[in-house]
Amino acid sequence: MQIKSLYDQQHIRARIALGDQQAFALFFNYHWPQVYSTGLRLTKSPEKAQDLAQDIFIKLWENRHKLIEIKEEDAYIYILSRNVIFDFLRKKVFDTENIEALIDYFEDSTITAQEKLEYNELENILKSAIDQLPGKVKDVFMLSRVDGLTHEQIAHQLSISVVSSKTYIVRALQDIRKFMALHTDNPAIIFAAGAILYSISK
Repeated sequence: MQIKSLYDQQHIRARIALGDQQAFALFFNYHWPQVYSTGLRLTKSPEKAQDLAQDIFIKLWENRHKLIEIKEEDAYIYILSRNVIFDFLRKKVFDTENIEALIDYFEDSTITAQEKLEYNELENILKSAIDQLPGKVKDVFMLSRVDGLTHEQIAHQLSISVVSSKTYIVRALQDIRKFMALHTDNPAIIFAAGAILYSISK
């Protein structure tokens, strides 16, 4: 009989909260594939994914008394896993491979419904942030981000200096970051936007 057919989430969590290590072993085996695969998708490294998964389960055991309070176990594990992994990646946010992995994560066709919602939220907030940019700032940003023009090409097209083009991009990124900070407190969205904006600024 498979683990899932034997697994009573509420009962197992109650036993874990009392320090039952056998119950935690069932909990570990049930959630390991989800936790590990999330880490692997973001880090692209089996070794890092395994280390992070172990860190997540250590954190869960250390805070086992909180497990009895949660209502949606799978969602709780997903959010905790994602935040621990993003915290690890945040320390390496200027690593190009990590930025690419993050973008791949949001573009992955196999992402869960929750991850898809986060991607849609990211897309909508970024669009709103760009829409509120003032005239020339928005024009320069769109020519750079959407059309992929260089500062020299933008300067020529808009009859401005190269220095002005660069200044407008800096202003655009500052305004977008401020908008994001005011309109979401989701760490996944904030980190994703930061990584994408960094890649834009390169």
